[in-house]
Formats: sequence, structure tokens, C-alpha cells
Amino acid sequence: HLLFLADTNDRCEMLVQWMQRLIVEAQQKKVICVDSPILSRTFQELSRGIVGLNNVRKIRDIPFPFPYAQLHVALLLVHWVVTAFMAAFYVRSWWWASIMCFFV
Repeated sequence: HLLFLADTNDRCEMLVQWMQRLIVEAQQKKVICVDSPILSRTFQELSRGIVGLNNVRKIRDIPFPFPYAQLHVALLLVHWVVTAFMAAFYVRSWWWASIMCFFV
């Protein structure tokens, strides 16, 4: 089984399928005596784990847009400069202006 698992493209989904099959076989052989609502909850949690894994894969596989990153940096620089000028204009004490720039 481990050699087959090493050759598959998606090992996590294969493991979940194996676990589901083992749970169903154990339920049929009366190895585990669990009510249906609890058993369905088990399958629901396994599927939620796979959905979460696929969501993480989507985030990993889709690159962050470069223009958006550049715009973000540009806006941070504008905010950095404008905050200093606004603090110097509205606050008369240089001490309070520097504190305001630091925290804003």
C-alpha cells in the first residue's frame, strides 16, 4: 500500500478514501458499533478536512498579483509621507508630532 501511496498524485485524498473505506467495512463487520448520526459526523469531518486542504492549495497555487503588491507598497509610502506632514501641520509640538507619526 505504501508504494501505491508514494506514486499517487494526491496522497491526502487517497488516505481519506482509505479511512472511509475502513470505517464502512468496520461498521459492516460490527467491529465498531456506532449510531448513524455519529458515523455521518465522522464522514462530514473528514470531508471538511479535505475541503480545507483544497482551500489551502488554492491559496498556495494562485500567485499574489504583482501590480496589487506594487500598488500596496506605493500607498504605504504615500501614507508614510502624508502622515508626517499632517502631524507637523496639526500638532505644534515636535514631540507629539513624532509620537503621532509613530503610532499612526
